[in-house]
Amino acid sequence: MKRIFSVFLCVLFSALLGANAALADSRQLLGTYRDWDAFLLKKTNGEKVCYMISIPKSATPKSLKHGNPFLTVSHKPARKIKNEVNFVVGYNFKKNSRVSMKIDKNRPFRLFTEGDGAWGDDVKADNTMAQAMKRGSTMVMSAQSGRGNNTSYRFSLSGFTAAHNAITKACH
Repeated sequence: MKRIFSVFLCVLFSALLGANAALADSRQLLGTYRDWDAFLLKKTNGEKVCYMISIPKSATPKSLKHGNPFLTVSHKPARKIKNEVNFVVGYNFKKNSRVSMKIDKNRPFRLFTEGDGAWGDDVKADNTMAQAMKRGSTMVMSAQSGRGNNTSYRFSLSGFTAAHNAITKACH
């Protein structure tokens, strides 16, 4: 089930990256590393995008429909982007709100939101978050929906470092 959902998210993520729906783009699974899958996307224009993706282990409150939330970390060498953190949920976030990313018991990071996505503020924030995820074991993303509901998602970081190493090697 996780594999099918990961493939679905891979296709969805490619669409979010602006990938053409034509079958000319090629996707390659670099590997499954415990709770993270790593992919290489070769676009028709020759651009490579390497990304890793995971889905939450739990979502609260259970009474709400959460859609299909996921978190990615991407390298886009042609654009000189490394460690781009993106959290996507199945609803729009509250306008001008911030998502809290708490890794283990450390001080939380804050991500800006737009629509149903959240990102780090800049390259430094992305790099710092990626390094913290390598050292951590559990990550909780807390957000507020456009309807005012407080939500949270618990991710496992098991396999994060191995998946990150795979995308870094593929997009060096």
